[in-house]
Amino acid sequence: MSQIELPAESAETPLNDPSSKPDQMKQAVKDMTPLKGKTALVVDSALATRRALQDQLSQLGSKAVIFASSVSEVEQHLASREFALIVCEYQLEGDRNGQQLLEDLRVNKKLAWSTAFMMVTGERSYGNVVAVAEFEPDDYLIKPFTASTLSDRVVRIFNRKARLADAYRAMYDGEYEAIHPICEELESKFPQYLNELERMRIESYFRSRQYDKTEAELIEKLEKIPKPWMQLLLAKVNLEKKQFDDANNLLTAVVKTNPEYLAAGDLFAEVLWEQNRPAEALEILEKMGAKALSSTTRLRKLADLAVRIGDNTRSKNYLTKVIDRSRNTSLSQIHDYLQLSKIYVKEGRHEEAEKLTAKMRTTVNSSELDLARAMMAIQKEIADGRDAKAADKLANFFESNSDDLPSFEPETLTSLLELCFAVNMDNKGYELASQITRQKPSKAMLDRIRGAIAEYKDKQISSGD
Repeated sequence: MSQIELPAESAETPLNDPSSKPDQMKQAVKDMTPLKGKTALVVDSALATRRALQDQLSQLGSKAVIFASSVSEVEQHLASREFALIVCEYQLEGDRNGQQLLEDLRVNKKLAWSTAFMMVTGERSYGNVVAVAEFEPDDYLIKPFTASTLSDRVVRIFNRKARLADAYRAMYDGEYEAIHPICEELESKFPQYLNELERMRIESYFRSRQYDKTEAELIEKLEKIPKPWMQLLLAKVNLEKKQFDDANNLLTAVVKTNPEYLAAGDLFAEVLWEQNRPAEALEILEKMGAKALSSTTRLRKLADLAVRIGDNTRSKNYLTKVIDRSRNTSLSQIHDYLQLSKIYVKEGRHEEAEKLTAKMRTTVNSSELDLARAMMAIQKEIADGRDAKAADKLANFFESNSDDLPSFEPETLTSLLELCFAVNMDNKGYELASQITRQKPSKAMLDRIRGAIAEYKDKQISSGD
């Protein structure tokens, strides 16, 4: 094993001071067994690899090593316990790879800041994986590897986690104003982590809405050593400042040189959508091919874009995938069922709409199921041309759910708003629109609100009201 680097406070103690030796020895032992008393998760479908990693992690002090072979198993484990270390193979069973799993875990804050995530990948794919990783793992392990290499990597990760703990914690907790002084202090103490601390500092400016400062820092850095994450963050600044052409130019270059960079494709689609170019946004996401279908969030965006351009065939395809992917998980939303039901009802496929209710039984609680059933029944009345009956049912719905209405999710409220304008309950529709916009709705929801209002006004004009 290569020499273990001691923490700075230990290294500052004179080596010839006898009183310091016991403390140095204790620290050295602690460094060499960073997993002592902690639990690790190994994500790999190969039994031989899992057994080897179990032995090696146990030697580093781990009290338990848990196994998973797919993304769904990882999510189940994380829902019930916390891990000090996750060692994850890049190539996983199913549609998602290790990088996409990490992106989901970080975006949705399913990982504690203290949890270390190590990616295991082959040498051939290492370059591509590193180049496109916006949500970087704490370290990479290149196959084949030795027990000594694993040990060195784990020790290095936990040394860094311990030394930069204040910065990691502040970023995780959203204390962005505190990041700059923390990073300055840590940069002077631990210059070997300068790049990581610089990145955290620049990202903290963006997250605290200091866009001009973020832009200036990034432009300076890009002139020296351009990296994909810098280009992506600068494009995010451009989007916030409504500088769409600049964002387009940056993202065109990033997507062209790094086609695997899914986060860049997602942002490019968002920029195009903001420019009212939904068909092009949909095309960008679909160019990702199978990779675009690996994320429930991305599938839902594809469905929303297809709805926006009026492509029911693609809408049904993506919504069906979203529902199947998210069933029995925390990612399931009533909105998906209502959107798909609305399309089926418009096409006169009432039997298909009814089947969605059966699917929901295993996913949502009884109150949500009753809510969805009531809204689907109103959809059917509208599709059959019985607007007056639909309006009566909708009025009864609001009366029965008046106490719960303020707590409804924006997606559900948007579906209710569409029903209101469809049956000429415009006062209630505008009231819901006001409630939704106070909750910072997504672009998809804003488009649905505008679309519902536009259809209502067109109907009023055509009827002469």
